[in-house]
Amino acid sequence: MWTTRAPVFLRSLMGALAPLTAPMVRVYAGVALTSHGYPKLFGATAGNAAFFESAGFRPGLLWAIVVGLTEVVGGLCLAAGLFTRAAAVPILIFLATAVVYHSRFGFYWNARGFEYPMFLAFVVLHFLVHGGGRWSLDGYWRFRKMTSGARES
Repeated sequence: MWTTRAPVFLRSLMGALAPLTAPMVRVYAGVALTSHGYPKLFGATAGNAAFFESAGFRPGLLWAIVVGLTEVVGGLCLAAGLFTRAAAVPILIFLATAVVYHSRFGFYWNARGFEYPMFLAFVVLHFLVHGGGRWSLDGYWRFRKMTSGARES
């Protein structure tokens, strides 16, 4: 493996960062989702409702609220690693819909393409498959459950 040929300081750095990369990606993805959903619920709700209407999602206000809740609640759960797999399902449904919608604009995000929702969908798919991991509330409760069972024995 190439890491065995890397300088010692890089091997040490990679070894130290390895357990933290998945939680960092999970937290960042959750925060990004939450920040996208917040205005749909608490700011530009009318503008987002108008966008959903124009995109063919009627009634627009309902879809602005549903998508906003999906992003805010799902994003907070993802960031905390709370009910990670359950939270990932509605997020993936929303992101798959966003990919289909944005595909008419091509690939690149700066041209309104599907690049961003597709990338985020792959990130969320990772956490659907693997769960929140050790550094999550799910992992904490799993650890507590395992250790409390060992103490009772």
